[in-house]
Amino acid sequence: MTDNHRTTGQQKSQSQPLVSIYWDYQNISHYKRAKDLLLFASGLGCVVNRKVYNNWEKPNKEVKETLRCLDFEFVHEPVKITGAVDFNLFGECYSEASSSLYPHTFIIVSGDGYGEILIRKLHEKGKKVIIVARKGNDSHNLKKLADGFYFVDELPKSIETYKLTA
Repeated sequence: MTDNHRTTGQQKSQSQPLVSIYWDYQNISHYKRAKDLLLFASGLGCVVNRKVYNNWEKPNKEVKETLRCLDFEFVHEPVKITGAVDFNLFGECYSEASSSLYPHTFIIVSGDGYGEILIRKLHEKGKKVIIVARKGNDSHNLKKLADGFYFVDELPKSIETYKLTA
């Protein structure tokens, strides 16, 4: 049985959970881990959104080409005030969670403590939340609140562990 949830223009099986990636690139600029991030997300379900937030005025061509080839959507945040990317990311993520009636996992690539509010709001909507952060830039409370927590540099190891247990 299929439904017509068309976030990416493809039909999805109702039994397969949806997965969305919301990446604060200002916080975690490990673009060489983007492929690992997608492999990890694909192991959780059907990836329907991949958004990467940053002020993209002075783009590094290698970064943009790598992310473009992996079908990431660039969300440009021109405002250069602290937290602007976070507020935009959180607003769009919560909006998607509010409109999705299906099992859905949100992968938030950020270690910001601001994420605590978002995690609580997504849980209220019945959504799972996985945080991917940088070592040394991670909030202890995020680890406690999230359904899963991973360090960006350990994604390859997490993918292998997931394959072994699946």
